[in-house]
Amino acid sequence: MTKHLISFVTVALLSLLPATAAFSQSEKPQASQQDIGQTVSPNKAKRRFFLRNEYREREDDTGINVFEALYDLPLSDDLVLRTQVPYVTNNPAQGSSSDGLGDITNVLYYSYKRGGGKSYFIGLEGRWNTASKPNLGVGNTLLAPTWFASINVPKYNTIFFPLAQIFFSVAHDDGREELNYTVLKPRWLTKLKNRYYTFVEPVIYIDHENNNETTGMLELELGRFVNPQTMAYARPGAGLWGETDSRYLFEWNFEIGVRYFFK
Repeated sequence: MTKHLISFVTVALLSLLPATAAFSQSEKPQASQQDIGQTVSPNKAKRRFFLRNEYREREDDTGINVFEALYDLPLSDDLVLRTQVPYVTNNPAQGSSSDGLGDITNVLYYSYKRGGGKSYFIGLEGRWNTASKPNLGVGNTLLAPTWFASINVPKYNTIFFPLAQIFFSVAHDDGREELNYTVLKPRWLTKLKNRYYTFVEPVIYIDHENNNETTGMLELELGRFVNPQTMAYARPGAGLWGETDSRYLFEWNFEIGVRYFFK
């Protein structure tokens, strides 16, 4: 049922992207690439609301669907609080499926340096052990010191978004393994003609609880600014390497979503 729903919504989204081209041609004023860059750049704290649906399939044919809402709340010009609330459906290869609330995430991040088309941030992410059922979350409360940046590369109409995080358990359920891992994401967004864009996100996990084994994923996003404040996108992904029993490895995943940036 989940796969059929995702397929239907994906077709609808992909049909929307080219259809909005005719709409944008008649808009006045038409958003420029500079407008798009200002919208997605975190240089100035702004309210943002995202909705996304992601389906992931593991090597053992377990399917996990995550429907998630995300909201950014500026606390000052330099300080932002992000909240992510997921609804998770777990479809194991054998046995019955289950669904419910997943692990809620909060991120507090601060811009410590800006200028020259570059912004740098430090933050702290908390992933809380809120899942309504054991197989809908990781059974751990995690904290993650975070660093990321936004670096404009005008020559290539690109914005570079590198990110590094180190997650560690501060509490865990009985029978669940502690987690301690690093995430590296050298990401970049490239602005195309007619408000289209691509977003490339390689992800490297380093599992410190398992001999520092690495897992690699790659996600490629194609999206379009329906208007200067709204992005619609589709994002396929695939596992590149890693042990088949790695908790971080998915054989493939597919995400669709909408991002809205308040003025």
